[in-house]
Amino acid sequence: MPGLLQTEAYARALYEGAAQLAGEEIEQPLAARLARQSVLNRPGPPQFVAVLDYTVLERPVGGPKVMREQLRHLADVGRRPRVHLHVVPRGTGAYPGLNGAFVLATPPDGDDVGYLDNQLQGTIVERTVDVNSLRQIWESVRAEAMPHGATLAAISEAAEQWT
Repeated sequence: MPGLLQTEAYARALYEGAAQLAGEEIEQPLAARLARQSVLNRPGPPQFVAVLDYTVLERPVGGPKVMREQLRHLADVGRRPRVHLHVVPRGTGAYPGLNGAFVLATPPDGDDVGYLDNQLQGTIVERTVDVNSLRQIWESVRAEAMPHGATLAAISEAAEQWT
């Protein structure tokens, strides 16, 4: 689940479980993650397109209440005019998105850049050949995903399964 789409409770559960942070260690990265979400709330937000694997709808991060809230939030954000969400269906086998998350960004005054994230650090990708490679991977990943409308329906249905 991209950080820009996470609720506070979901992000906190991730930091506690996946990052194995505790107490005050969580507060700074949590606050920073939530602050970055303002980019989607400002006037004239950027276009944001995300492809999510179906497992994010099923993995019990934080328990049923957190998941229900997270998925309802995801559907709400997905209804914004410049946000497009796509879910890769459950039955899909191996596809390039399983090799790791990445971001492609088009700055207002520059060339596309990529961003790769891992357990230790993020890496900015600027070489044209590498950005082009990420763009091809992106197109392969999107080709596996459901359309936006079907995705919002699947997210809403999954939210109601968390009782």
